Amino acid sequence: MRLFSLLASLLICFNVQAREIRIASLEYPPFSSPKLQDGGKLVALSRAALQLQGHSLKVDFMPWARVVLAIKRGDYDGALPLWPTDLVELHLRPSRPLAYSEMGFFVRRDSSLQGLSLEALKGLRVGIVRGYAYPKHLLSGGLIAEEAANDISNLRKLAARRFDLVLLEREVGLHLLQEEPLLGQQLTWQGRLHERIPLLIGFRPARGDEAELAEQFDDGLKHLLASGEYLRILQTPAR
Repeated sequence: MRLFSLLASLLICFNVQAREIRIASLEYPPFSSPKLQDGGKLVALSRAALQLQGHSLKVDFMPWARVVLAIKRGDYDGALPLWPTDLVELHLRPSRPLAYSEMGFFVRRDSSLQGLSLEALKGLRVGIVRGYAYPKHLLSGGLIAEEAANDISNLRKLAARRFDLVLLEREVGLHLLQEEPLLGQQLTWQGRLHERIPLLIGFRPARGDEAELAEQFDDGLKHLLASGEYLRILQTPAR
């Protein structure tokens, strides 16, 4: 930690465009959430990388639909966490991957669906979040998609037998089930990883004589990797 603090101080001395960076984020625990220490793993990582460039970070949490609207209006410098398809939709400059999203399904513990292939799930009802850009092949094989406002709503509906599966990132789902033990007793990971997707932060293009934030951010990440701070942040349990 002392080495990281010294490195941050030295780099800040050479940065003449330091400012507050405003980021819009959806709640996606353990990666990002106002309920978690430091805002979640990816928020903590982003703050540390920007600090090395002399910047401070302000994160506003909101539903995904509002993130999209806020970015399109130009209200923020960027957004996180994003999949590559989100970057295209929002016309943002990508960072290097911060972590990887492991996509699959959650099912009821008394279900016979555990371990089945995607093809074997054809015709079943699956809960998804409205507005998320899921990998097309996960929903084009005959699954019947039903939308909800967020992931926890889908898990509650799954427990209530409103549908058969929930399409969800593995770590996010496990974190939510840990937060709601009664749901955790009823639901479980289906057992198959169907897609591994990079999680990134996206920045708007530079204006006027501004330096490109994406380039500055990636430079900060390189220093975090070299110091060991990168892995320390990602491996710290979310709480």
